This record gives sequence, structure tokens and C-alpha cells, in this order.
Amino acid sequence: MEYWKADRGRLIHAAKTAVAVLLSAWLCMRLELLTPRTAMVSTVILMMHQQAGMVIARGFYRGIGMAVGSLAGLMLVTLFPQRPMPFLLALSAWVALCVWGASYYRNYQSYGFVLAGYATAITAVPAWSNPYGIFDSVVYTMSDVAIGVVCASAVSALLIPQHVVPALLQSGQRHFAHFLAFVRQALRGQLSPEAIDAAHIALVSERAQLESLRSAAVFEDPQLRLRNPIMIRLNREFLDASAGFHAIRQVRERMARLHRDDCWNALRALHDDFLGILTVPEGTPLLPLADIKAIHASIRAYVDGLPGRIQAQRETLAGMDDEGQELFATGAALLYFAARDFRDYLTDFIALREGGAASADHGSAKARPEHIVSTANHMAASAAALRAGIAVLAVASFWLASGWVGGASALVAVSITSALFAVVPQPAVASRHMFLGCLAGGVTAFLFNFFVLPRLDGFTLLAACMAPILMVGSYVNSFPSTAVLGLGFNIYFCFIGNLANPNVYDPTALLDTGFAMLLGIGTSALAFSVVLPYGSDWAMQSYLRQIRREVVRVACGSPLRDGLLLRFESGMRDFIIQLQSRASTRGGARSDFLGWAFAALELGRAIIQIRMDGANFAASLPSEWPAAQYAWQTSIAALFDQVTPERHAQALASTRAALQAIPRRNFVDTSPGTLACFRMRALLHATELSLLDDTLPLMPRAEAAS
Repeated sequence: MEYWKADRGRLIHAAKTAVAVLLSAWLCMRLELLTPRTAMVSTVILMMHQQAGMVIARGFYRGIGMAVGSLAGLMLVTLFPQRPMPFLLALSAWVALCVWGASYYRNYQSYGFVLAGYATAITAVPAWSNPYGIFDSVVYTMSDVAIGVVCASAVSALLIPQHVVPALLQSGQRHFAHFLAFVRQALRGQLSPEAIDAAHIALVSERAQLESLRSAAVFEDPQLRLRNPIMIRLNREFLDASAGFHAIRQVRERMARLHRDDCWNALRALHDDFLGILTVPEGTPLLPLADIKAIHASIRAYVDGLPGRIQAQRETLAGMDDEGQELFATGAALLYFAARDFRDYLTDFIALREGGAASADHGSAKARPEHIVSTANHMAASAAALRAGIAVLAVASFWLASGWVGGASALVAVSITSALFAVVPQPAVASRHMFLGCLAGGVTAFLFNFFVLPRLDGFTLLAACMAPILMVGSYVNSFPSTAVLGLGFNIYFCFIGNLANPNVYDPTALLDTGFAMLLGIGTSALAFSVVLPYGSDWAMQSYLRQIRREVVRVACGSPLRDGLLLRFESGMRDFIIQLQSRASTRGGARSDFLGWAFAALELGRAIIQIRMDGANFAASLPSEWPAAQYAWQTSIAALFDQVTPERHAQALASTRAALQAIPRRNFVDTSPGTLACFRMRALLHATELSLLDDTLPLMPRAEAAS
């Protein structure tokens, strides 16, 4: 009974996968298509997800990618009929191009590129020597894929469906609980800087997974599609709030390094009141919505009363020196804006679950959702494309040189593996698991084809015998550690077995196909491990250069427009996640790169926010501000472009000059212009502290260069 409770979902999904695969095989046979294996493989790949929305979303992009890839295959055979070398060179270039797109785009567009790459190999390679057969190959392939997509989507959505929306909402509540813990840890200073940075990375990784679920949920639930703007806005508000509390923690640490306990003691009361609102019983993983609404109401009241409390506390510090008062003002302003962003996050969090619209707490800029396309590093994507091109070309050359009849299957296998695993965190490990899955699937297909299948009579017996095998592969696929192994087993059991109507018993052809598949997968795994390995130092350095360029080109150089801050924050979030996932051999190097990433995130956000406030409230600022702002952002851009002692000194001087150009205001006045001045002063002073922080890469490298 305990086993059933723990594995009920996995077993049901394994049974659904078997039903979907067998349904696709039956439809192909009834429609008298050449072979159902393409439909069966498509169904297996789509059913690797348990939620219906994920299956439908991937099916949609699989159809688009397969259509593009089939048209590309038709074009290649048309341009290079029975001309093997130009055809294979063009195929290698096309697969490399699609792998570049799959590696560069970090959402469902990536899956479309994957399919466009290996669909060309599936349709064109078997028909290149017979150009007149390419059209039939495209028609049959597209028909098989359409059947696979329809069967997987229908079974997933209609047969004991598991929906994305409940998983999305539950994951969102779990994410909120982790976010709440992160805020408490950041304000209390309970964890080391390394631990809190790791918690921040884990939090933004969870948010990225929620964005993936959101993209799938809109395919499943029309009502949720109407609330999609709220979910997009939640992403923006989370990024703002999490970055704000992370900055508060950094400012507090800098106070400790400057031995300014007096400043921290003045802020303690404000922090303690906020922490009192966030107190929840220990060991509560998911807060009920009623408790979240109570927290939201308390935070609203806290934010409304915070300016008056800050001003009252500030008046008690009249005897403190200017540096101390500036530190207090910076910490207080950062707390105010972080708490306000957290309030906005909770407003939309509650509105999403109640099915309503967000309240009027948001400003117009936040109320407009922005669509952000997540991308990766150009050089990393180019390296993935180079690996794929070399692997495909190596197998193609071996095929031509040996005259091996089964070499076409090896070429298809290397194209599939190179495209499919270019987007995973550890492609070499994934491709090795795929190799083992292929080996097990090939052996099982041989035994089934020649010892079981000849004794079967009719589709009913065939389905009864194939279902347990497919369920085993799908069950193994449901565990994260063995997901690729189970997926590879089912894919290559269906592909190598090559079920047909009528069936052809040819042991030599089956073994030849199995060996060809193993050769193709092995070549791809070797390319992942040898050709510009995924976690090598050059890749980390490339990411580092791009992170620094984001500050120079986006934060400092891009024209101001709606969504610029979200675009920068989302891009930096994705780069931080990608850096963390890369397997560097030197832990110190990874720590250094993450230090650069957090410094770029903090200073880049400050630059964009100050540019926005300076443009929106120009009338409230002194006449000398535009020149001071330009000098400041130019010097910061120069420092991120190349760190030298001279540029560091110039950045520090221009930051202090910009800080002097903004007048101090009374916090009791909560007009937008006054609040903008407080935020600008706080961000400038936080930037000054960052430039003086010897734990960030800017300061040590500047000193080392001298």
C-alpha cells in the first residue's frame, strides 16, 4: 500500500504512455502507413512529461519543428540529388545551425530548433540516393508525427489527466515559502555570504522553472491564459523584490566591515518589525492562502507607515556623522522599496489564485506585462553548433568511406543525439545514458522481434506483450536520475524494433540498425566530451565577458524603453543559472564568476533604475544632474569593459559626484519625485559601497592590476 501511494502517479503515467504509443501504432497500421516507428517515437518523447499542458505545448512546437525540418530535407535533396559530399556538408551545416538555435534560445523555441535539426536527417538521409522518394518520405514522416502528437495529447489530456495548473500553483506556493525564508535570512544575516548567494541562485532557478510551467499552462487552461499577464508581472516583481533584499544583505555586511554598528542598530527596529510580519510556524512548507492574505495586509500597513518611521528614526541621529547618516538613509530606502516590491508581488500572487485582476497597487510601468525571450551565451551556442557539425560530418565521412549500407541510421542517430542533448546541463553524461538506454532497447527489440512477435496473432496480443516493456521504460524515465536512460530505452526499442505491417523478420538488418544507432550516439557523446567541453574554462570566461557586456551595452547603452529593466534582470538571472549549472574543475573560478555576476546584477539594476527615474522626474532634479549622470554611467561602463586602477578611481569619483548632485529630501514627503530622489541616492551609495568592497571582483582586480 505504501508503495502504491508513493508510486501511483508514476505507474499511472507509465500505463498512459503505453496506451498512447500503442494507439499511435494502431492508427498507423490502420491507415497503412509504411512504418509506425516515427509516430511511436514521437509519442514516447512527448509522454516523457506527466502533465497534459507540457505534452500539448511540446507537441505544438514538435509539429512546427518537424515541418520546418522536413521542408529543409526536401530542399537539400532537391539541391544535391545523388551528390553525397555536398549533400552531407549541407546537412552538417543545417544541423549545426539548428543546434545553435536550440542552445541559444532557452524556452520552447529551443525544442522547435531541436526538431528542425534532426527531422531533416530523418526525412532526407534515407531518400538522398533516390530523389524521387523524398516527397513520399516527407508526407509519411509528417503524417507519423501528426499521429504521434495527437495520440500523446489526447491520452494525456483525457485519460486520468494530470494538469499543469495545479502543479503550477502548488510550485508557486512552495516557491513563495522559499522566498519568505530567503527574505528572513537576508534580513537576519543568519547565513554566510556564500550560503545566501546559493539560496538566491536556488530561488531564481525555481522561478525559471515556474516560467516554464507557465508557458505550458496557457496551452491547457483558457482561464489561466486570461491571467497570463499577472503571471508575467509576478516574474518582474519577484526579480525586483529578491534583488532588493539581496542588496539589503550586502549593505548590512558592508556596514559590519566598516564597523558601523551604530547605523545597523538604528535600522534594527525597522527590520525587526518587518521580520515580525513574516514570522510563520517552523516546518510549514506551504502557507494557506488565508495566512498569505494576512501577511499581505500587514505588509501594506507596514509600507504605508514606513516613511514616517524612517523620518522619526532619522531625527534621532542628528549627532551622527555624515557617513553614518548616509548609510542609514541607504539601508532605510532599500528596505522601503524592497518591502513595496514584495507587497506588489503578494498582490498579484493572491490575485492569480483568486481568479481576479491585480489591484491598483501597481504603477503603470509594472502593470504592463513584457514578453522576454531568454537566451544563452553566443559562444556557448556556437560551441554546441561546432560539436554537432563535427559529429555529423565525422559519421557521414565514415559512411561514405566504408560504403556501409546501415550508415544512414548512424547519421540519423548522431543528428538526433547532437540536437536533443545540446540543451541539457551535462550533455556528455546525458548522451552516455542515452547510449546505455539504446543498448538495452536494442537487445530488448531483438528478443521481442524474433522470440515473441512470431508467436502473436492480432493487434490485441501485440499490445498486451508490448505494453509491459513500454511501461518499464516510462517508469524508469519518471525518476530524474534515470530519466534519459528510460527515455533512450523506449525510443530505441520502438525505432530499432521497426514494427511494420506486414512485419519483416530480418535479424541482420535489425542488428545493423542497432549497431549504427550505438555508433551515432557514441560519436555524439565523444564530441560533447572532447570538442570544446561544456564546462571548460573558456566557456566560463565567455559567459563572464558577456555578463560584463550586458552592463556596458544594455544597462548603460540601450535606449530607455518599457521592459529594459526586466530584460536586463531576466538575462542576468538566466546567465547566473547557466554559470551555476556548468561543471567547472575549479571551484574558486566559479565563485569568482558568480561574484562578477552578482556585481553586474546589482550595479546594472542601479544604472537602469537611476536612468529611468532621472528621465521620469527630470523636473525635480537640479540642472547639473544630467551631466553628473552621464559621467557616472560612462565611468561604470568603462570599468566593466576593462578593470584598471584608473578606471576604478574614476568610477568611484563620478559616483560620489553624482551622489552630491542629488539633494537630500524629507522622507515624510512620499510624492513620486521625492521617493525617486531617495531611491537614486540609495542606489548611488550602494554602488559606492560595491566599488569599495574588497570581496567583489572589481576591487581586487583593480589593486592587482596596479
